[in-house]
Amino acid sequence: MAAAENVLCDIEDDEDTNNSRYFNIPYVDNDDKQYFSTIFNSPLLIIEETIKPFEHLIDDVATKLYLIKKQLIINDFTELTLDELSSIHLYLWERSPFTTSIHYLINETIRRGSFEEFQLWHPYLNFLLTSLNKLSSIESHSIVYTGVRSCNLSSQYKDNEIYTWWTFTSCLRSIDQIKLPQYLGQYGIRTLFKIDCYSGKQIPLSDDDEVLLMPGFHFQVIGQLPLLDNLTTIFIREISPSSNELFQSSSSAMMKIESREEILSTRLKKTKSRKSFKNAANRIRKMSRAISLCSNHILDFSGRKCSIDFLKFTLNERLTKDVTILNLSKTNLTKEKMKIIAQILQTNSTLMELNLSYNSFGNFACSLLTQALQNNKNLRTLNLYNTKLSSDAAQYLSTILTLNHHLQSLHLGVNTLSNLGMKYLFNDHIKLQYLNISCNRINQHGCIYLAEFLEQNQTLKQLDIGGNPIEDNGIKILFNGLINNKTLIDLRMWHCQITNFQIISNLLKSHLTLKQLDLEGNQITDEYDQLLISLIQNNKTLEKLNMSHNRISDKLKETLQQLTNTSLVI
Repeated sequence: MAAAENVLCDIEDDEDTNNSRYFNIPYVDNDDKQYFSTIFNSPLLIIEETIKPFEHLIDDVATKLYLIKKQLIINDFTELTLDELSSIHLYLWERSPFTTSIHYLINETIRRGSFEEFQLWHPYLNFLLTSLNKLSSIESHSIVYTGVRSCNLSSQYKDNEIYTWWTFTSCLRSIDQIKLPQYLGQYGIRTLFKIDCYSGKQIPLSDDDEVLLMPGFHFQVIGQLPLLDNLTTIFIREISPSSNELFQSSSSAMMKIESREEILSTRLKKTKSRKSFKNAANRIRKMSRAISLCSNHILDFSGRKCSIDFLKFTLNERLTKDVTILNLSKTNLTKEKMKIIAQILQTNSTLMELNLSYNSFGNFACSLLTQALQNNKNLRTLNLYNTKLSSDAAQYLSTILTLNHHLQSLHLGVNTLSNLGMKYLFNDHIKLQYLNISCNRINQHGCIYLAEFLEQNQTLKQLDIGGNPIEDNGIKILFNGLINNKTLIDLRMWHCQITNFQIISNLLKSHLTLKQLDLEGNQITDEYDQLLISLIQNNKTLEKLNMSHNRISDKLKETLQQLTNTSLVI
């Protein structure tokens, strides 16, 4: 693939100016920006027409667009047309002063929230967003970085809280690159965002390997590293609904237009096209019957703001004997609403999966829920991810786990169960197969109770303790508990501040049933290169090992990749 030479570099060589979009302070607002949906109501114009409304702000924009189109080479790039690719590079264009750059003007307009100002950009944003939507998103759980100079933003991003960025955000894939002097640098007060995302768009023909996050980027703060050399690092993870879902309407509209064009085209064809249309219609009918059958078993209200009256009527009316899955994620459930749900669940005997994630109902509502489910003999999966639970809730959950041996999967991630919660939660009667206690402020002291549980338990197959600062001492404690465990096959210890791979190696040698191990985002270095190489060469059971975003050199990564038959991610 040929790169466009100097497409973005015809301005003065001021490093700060040339990279100003990487220092943009993201605009946070948890209210939906409805005016974004109006962008797609405007017609899709040719790119030369889209820039005319703001030519009075940037007098050489037409000339710049012409130069970009002349200099871009897209022979080996088939996802976008020349105009679509040009619209993206026009957004990236850095002018001097940077306050006259398109990226700056658009993001400032979004911050001000003026609908009238925003309309000026409708035609161009329609073209730009349509072009970006045609690009494939980066892989799920990709790590990218962005930052802000001269600011410590730690007080604005609280652990476990959920936020939305409404401006465009330029990111880099390499931590080493973002720390170069022309980007974030290594001196002065700075804030670095380490972002686990799935919706970012890799910019084609970018010399910087740039990833662009679109407006509506929805995420949760996983944790923070305090000031180190005046640098604060904030770890965030993208959650749904995010940018992809926000601009899905554009893609849907395009699909409808394409569908209409395809139908018109098929009508012009004769016998063969009629036969194809008939076959397609039969497939659609079969799919409709299958969807109808599935929908009878699933009651999905996720993302809706359900009132008390709605819950009373709808759950009593529709939670029938056929429904086995109830999804109430992100439905703004309060204590009063949970009382209603608990009452209904007391009499239900068919529900197998219950999702209450992303609701801030807290411990009291959890006690109501566990009382309602004590005698339930059918529930297999309970999701309480991010529901504001603390150690008290662990006592209530321990009761239900003791009495209800039918429950197989329990998701408690992103709460504050803490070490005390681990003491309350675990007992010898738990029969779970899957347990997620990630991001619960558990350290080595909480690992004592977890290790005691693992030593006795013979049912658990998957355990996620990622995002907890258990460190090397915590791993040593868990090792003692896992020596006699014969059932665990999937262990996830991402971002647990682990440095000592010797303990991990000993664990893998003694635990012969473990097939998947996730160590992403720890602090393992080349110091343990021979151990890593030996582990890969002699491994007979491990099928997947994730070592990405540790402190392993490129040379060692290459060596390990050549040695392994394992699905190794480094």
